[in-house]
Formats: sequence, C-alpha cells, structure tokens
Amino acid sequence: MARISQFIKSILAGVMISIGGSVFLSCENRAVGAFFFSVGLVAVVMLGFNLYTGRIGYVFDNDKTFFIDTLLSILGNLVGCVVVGLMQLPKGNVAGIVESKLQKGDLVVFADGILCGILIYVCVEIFKKKGTIAGILLCIPTFILCGFEHSIADMFYVVNAREFTLDAAVFLIIVVLGNAVGGLAIPLLMRLSAVLDKKKQ
Repeated sequence: MARISQFIKSILAGVMISIGGSVFLSCENRAVGAFFFSVGLVAVVMLGFNLYTGRIGYVFDNDKTFFIDTLLSILGNLVGCVVVGLMQLPKGNVAGIVESKLQKGDLVVFADGILCGILIYVCVEIFKKKGTIAGILLCIPTFILCGFEHSIADMFYVVNAREFTLDAAVFLIIVVLGNAVGGLAIPLLMRLSAVLDKKKQ
C-alpha cells in the first residue's frame, strides 16, 4: 500500500510539472512563462509529491526503498504527463519546441540535462534547509531560459506535441540520465570534499 501511495504522489508530480509546462507554452513572453512554470515545482515541494528530478540527488542519503521509489517515480511522472498532455490540444509552438530539442544532438542533450539537474538539486536543497521557495523562483526560470533539459517537463512537451517516436524516447532517456548526473553532482562532490578535509586534519 505504501508503494501505491508513493506512485500516486509521483503521478501528481507529473501533473503539476505538466501544468507548469502548459502555462509556459501559453505565454508569448518566455521570461514570464519561465517564471510561472515554477508553479509546478512549488506545488511538488509544498505538497510532498514525488518528482524524479527532485529526489534523485538524495538517493545516497536514504535507504533502498527510497531508491526504488525514486526509480518508480519516473513512471508515475510519465503517467501524469501523458494524462495532462493528451487532455489538451497541442499548445502554442510545442511541435517546434520538441523538434528543436530532438535536433540538439545526444551530447548536448546530456549536458543540458546535467545542468538542469544541478539547478533542481540547488532549489530543492534550499527549500529543505531554509524552508523558502526563493531558490525555486530563481532556478526554474534560469534552467528554462538557458535551454537546459528537464526530463519530466520534456515528457509533457513530447506528449502534447504527439511526438510518439523512437527518437523522442531516446531523447527522454538521455535527459533522465543527465538529470541524474546533475542531481548527484553536488552531494557527491560535497562528500568528497568532506573526506578530503578529514584527511588534512
């Protein structure tokens, strides 16, 4: 029952990120859209939903159950994105946006996924430690305006554009992996830093 509950929270996280993506696509001004996209992650952290990109950076701080639930959250997030993406007609220039993403090249997509993962970890960590959404309101527009790739948001864009192709699937897998590397980069480097500091003492 606990795992079902976690899966439901993952679906809800996918729904909220999709709503954020939907408002971004609805705004003519990219900066305004990027700001209002933040509603998705604000809802996730405030309501305790399970978002893959917000959890992956903490897998080494928790037990095996957390790790399994984090992996399963990808599927739950996808379900939420599919539901919201198909509920709406393709919004704005979503087809063009998805096409430009698919043309980036795998290494660029992976790098953009890493950089997005770093920013997501930063804003979630700020919320966890300081209890403020200020980090979210800064980091989310930053990754969007920089063109970095967020795997769950990209799931929504792909579904809303009806881009059900092998290329799109490979693209999403690469972004998922990039987000994982980015989300783990800071905590793992901080651990390494702590080990090196102890050796100096």
